[in-house]
Amino acid sequence: MFVQHVQEAAGEASGSLEFGLNLTPEAGILVAATLAGAWTLNKVSNRLVDRAVEERGGDKHAAFTAKKVTAYISYTLGLVVILGILGVNPSALASVLGLIGLGVSFALRDVISNFISGLMILVNKPFEIGDQIRVDGYEGTIKDIRIRASDIKTFDGRKVIVPNSTLYNDIVVNDTAYAQRRFNVVVGVGYDDDIKEASDLAEEALEETDGVLSVPSPQVLVDELGGSSVNLKLRGWTKPERADQLRAASKLTENIKHKYDDAGIDIPYPIRTINLNKEN
Repeated sequence: MFVQHVQEAAGEASGSLEFGLNLTPEAGILVAATLAGAWTLNKVSNRLVDRAVEERGGDKHAAFTAKKVTAYISYTLGLVVILGILGVNPSALASVLGLIGLGVSFALRDVISNFISGLMILVNKPFEIGDQIRVDGYEGTIKDIRIRASDIKTFDGRKVIVPNSTLYNDIVVNDTAYAQRRFNVVVGVGYDDDIKEASDLAEEALEETDGVLSVPSPQVLVDELGGSSVNLKLRGWTKPERADQLRAASKLTENIKHKYDDAGIDIPYPIRTINLNKEN
């Protein structure tokens, strides 16, 4: 039924094209004027897009995408006007274009979904190029946001191409959305050691570690009474990038080890007690 409707509409339009074309000099002048108008409209819209993106602090990818959309609209309108000038039956043309559009949209629904999602990402900006995100089991830095998909460089140097529909519809964790990010380091001390002294030394280590911010204030919490140690959780804030987090956590671990060694505070190994019952 669908194919039959397409054939009937196409036959009607082809009849108009074959017998009703207006090929007079006046029509040629109007066609040329329409082409010039479509070109001018596209140029003007490009300037408006550049101005709007600049005023709103957008990026080049948003401007590029918007220019493509305005170009499609400008030249599509020009084509419709030209076909009208040439005498093509508007109703037949609309029928053919509508049915073709329906078929194309069904066949390319995933591409269209990714395209619209890409536009929404560029407009709403849940993340930008350079942000570090986690999505669909991957973690890395956004390197490019394109029409269909976006590129993520993982922290071990791999390139992951993620469809924009996934980025827009699924849960995305943006690790660099805010200026600070918290990290935790857990250290255990012996049950015979002074918890107050161990906590004070841990606070000193936090304050002396490069990269750990003073605001928000670092914290030392008694986290757990473990099987062989009392575990302290050291919480500090750094810049949100992963490299800053890892660097600060590594330096803090080193500092707390030195302080505990100097104070004679034990960082015990895990201990297991095994009771054996011997039967006579």
